[in-house]
Amino acid sequence: MAAASVAELVGAFGVPHNPHFPDWVRDGAPLAGEVSEMYATVAEALAACKPDALLYITSDHYNLFFETLPVFMIGVAESAVGASDYPTIPRREVRIDSRLARHLQRYLLEHDFDVGALQELTLDHTVIAPLWFIAANWDLPIVPFFINAFLRPLPSARRCFALGRALREAITAYPAGRVAVVASGSFSVEIGGPRIFADAHVGVPAPEWTDRVLELLRAADVETLVRESTDEQLAAAGNAGGEVLDWITMLAMFDPAPPATLDVQPWFGHAYATWPSP
Repeated sequence: MAAASVAELVGAFGVPHNPHFPDWVRDGAPLAGEVSEMYATVAEALAACKPDALLYITSDHYNLFFETLPVFMIGVAESAVGASDYPTIPRREVRIDSRLARHLQRYLLEHDFDVGALQELTLDHTVIAPLWFIAANWDLPIVPFFINAFLRPLPSARRCFALGRALREAITAYPAGRVAVVASGSFSVEIGGPRIFADAHVGVPAPEWTDRVLELLRAADVETLVRESTDEQLAAAGNAGGEVLDWITMLAMFDPAPPATLDVQPWFGHAYATWPSP
C-alpha cells in the first residue's frame, strides 16, 4: 500500500519589512535599485519552490495588538486586507489558508503551546510591504503567525526555537501540500525611541549584534544564536530587537544549514536570506 502523502516544507526565507521600501522603489529613491535586487533574490527563490501556502512569521507593530498583546497568535480567517497602518503601501486583500492555519493552531495547542486564533484581522506593513516585493503578482495564500517582539516579557529564544520545531512537526502532520516559511524582522532596530539616528525616526543601536547574527547564520550555528539571544541582548539591540525571535522560529523548522543567499543592509540592521531546500 502506498504511503499517504503529507505536507512538506519546501523553502525558508528571511526578509525585513521596512514600510518605506515600496515607496522608495516606486518613486526611484537612491536605494531603490538595491532594495529591488535584494528582494528579487528572495522572490525568485520563493517562486522556484512552488509553494501552495506561505507560513508568514512576524511581529505586529501595534496594529492588531496594543492594549492586549498575546505572546503567540495565528490568523485563521479566510482573508485579510492591508496595509492598514501605512496608506502609501497599495492595499491588497490576501488569501489565508484557513484550513492549514486551524490545523497548525490545533496541533500547537495539543503540544502545549498556547496560541490564540484571529477570526478577523487586518495586516500591517510587516506583512504587506515584503509581499509587495516577493509575491506582487501572485495570489499565494498565507498563514500569518504573530510573535510578541516588543512588550516585555518576551518569549525566550529557547521557547521560540521549540515553537519552530513544533511548527515543523505540525506541517508534516498535515495531509498534503507544499509549504514555505517566511520570517520577517530586523536584528537591531530602534523605532521612535531614544536611540534613533539624528536624522531619522529609527536607529540601529547595536550594529555589532547584527554582525554577530550574520556570522552565526553563515556558520549555521543556530544553537549559539539561541543561546546568545538573551532578553538583555535583545533589549540592547533596540526596542524592536526582539524581531530576531521571528527568524529563530523559522530557523528551527529545518536542520541547520548556511543560507543559499544572504544580502545585508547593515545601516538598517537587517538582512535577506534564502534556504530554498531546507
